[in-house]
Amino acid sequence: MALLLQNVVIDDRPPKLVAEAALAGLAVIDAVVVRRALDARARVPTWRGNLRVEVVDEDAVLARNFPGVRRWTARDEQRRTGELPAHRRVWNSRPIVVGAGPAGLFAALRLVEAGAPVLLLERGEATDVRVKRVSRFWRHGDLDPESNLLFGEGGAGTFSDGKVYTRRRDGDLGWIFRALVEAGADSSILEASYAHIGTDRLRKILPVLRQRLLAGGGEVRFGARVADLLVQAGRCVGVRLASGEEILGGPVIVAAGHSARDTIAMMLGAGAAAEARPMAVGARVEHPQAMVDGALYPSGRGSLPASSYRLAHNPAGGRAAYTFCMCPGGMVVPAQHEPGTVVVNGMSFASRASSWANSAVIAQVPVADYGAADPLAGQRYQARIERAAFVLSGGYAAPAQRVGDFLAGRLSPEIQRTSFPFGVVSVELDRLLPAPVVASIKHALLVFDAKIPGFASNEGVLLAPETRTTSPVRFLRGPDFHSPTLPGLVPAGEGAGWGGGIISAAHDGFTVAEAVIAGT
Repeated sequence: MALLLQNVVIDDRPPKLVAEAALAGLAVIDAVVVRRALDARARVPTWRGNLRVEVVDEDAVLARNFPGVRRWTARDEQRRTGELPAHRRVWNSRPIVVGAGPAGLFAALRLVEAGAPVLLLERGEATDVRVKRVSRFWRHGDLDPESNLLFGEGGAGTFSDGKVYTRRRDGDLGWIFRALVEAGADSSILEASYAHIGTDRLRKILPVLRQRLLAGGGEVRFGARVADLLVQAGRCVGVRLASGEEILGGPVIVAAGHSARDTIAMMLGAGAAAEARPMAVGARVEHPQAMVDGALYPSGRGSLPASSYRLAHNPAGGRAAYTFCMCPGGMVVPAQHEPGTVVVNGMSFASRASSWANSAVIAQVPVADYGAADPLAGQRYQARIERAAFVLSGGYAAPAQRVGDFLAGRLSPEIQRTSFPFGVVSVELDRLLPAPVVASIKHALLVFDAKIPGFASNEGVLLAPETRTTSPVRFLRGPDFHSPTLPGLVPAGEGAGWGGGIISAAHDGFTVAEAVIAGT
């Protein structure tokens, strides 16, 4: 018989002792932590969490009306195990998945569990080759437009902080988390509220997931860029590769990522309906990790993890600005796929041990700012900023400005060392970022400084531009998840406007796979 013990202090004691203390010494058989989070609201940050507790007499414990104690339910158990039925069926056509990022990969994994002979096509390279390719770009500026920080096995998430945050762990999301753990992720992601894998571990996990796909009867092809969709009688029936090879099958799930601009244009050209959607742009702000720790851990960090934050400013009648994809103990990285552009992003390794903390500081950009309302208008807006950044910096170095100087409207006479591989060039960022974005970020920085003293000082550096926070286009989907104007095509994931990070994209891939399996 089991109970759920909620919001208890979790310290160095074994979970069973924690449960016995919370239940006033009543007989506890065993206890395990099922969720934990660092509560930094108090002066001394404290780990709190939920425990699954097995007791001798469940009714006797419940009769005592301990706060935060209730029965362990069937849904709680599913949340813990993440087990889902496979729903195998007979397949008369071979599903094709385009893109091996989170959406495409988890769609393909779910399909092979149902017995589908799925074909997964990825324009970039396998993880081990791709890592070498990216390293060569960072060292020598040799950018490969087909295999880079954005394209290749794992998608953009391979070179990221590896955050896998979600409030839920049950059902389909539990299935995703369990798959990651079985492939090598630390089991702590099953219980941590703000779970983190790290890009170094992701690089080891991805080949294991690929082998799981192959073992299930799927096929994976790298260096296979889809150049066009095959359409017959108004229905998508397959794909044509850049090599000229035509592959029949379906449905075709396109999960190409938010930066596959040519693929998005190709889908539109084939007849898939889409619309422009708002996005957010700005810069990466980088501070010494010690400064952030000092502000958030006033009693000292000790054995606590590198501190992180989530900040937002929503002025009445103004544009919201907020931090996004915060990377404690991380680095700022170049994240473009096109020569002659500059784009920044953040990533960290599992240890989060670098001397810097970074986060995107971005402001909302409505569709009206794009200068047009067609589905590709947002991409053109992004591209203008990215090309201008390359011109201003004279190459792949990042245009940068110290935070205090940015607020004061003056050029930074010098900029301290940053983590960015190509270095930085001092630029007044109001020459690069649109005026409404600059104004929103300036207001937000002052608000953030009240929460984290020093945030708006010259201890911080803004590196720009951060333009790839989300896709500025969304493909329409019907109740069956197919394109309403091009049946047989299933747009999925972040590039299609249906995800916003590793887990949300993976979840969308799972969702469309379930619809395909059901045959709806």
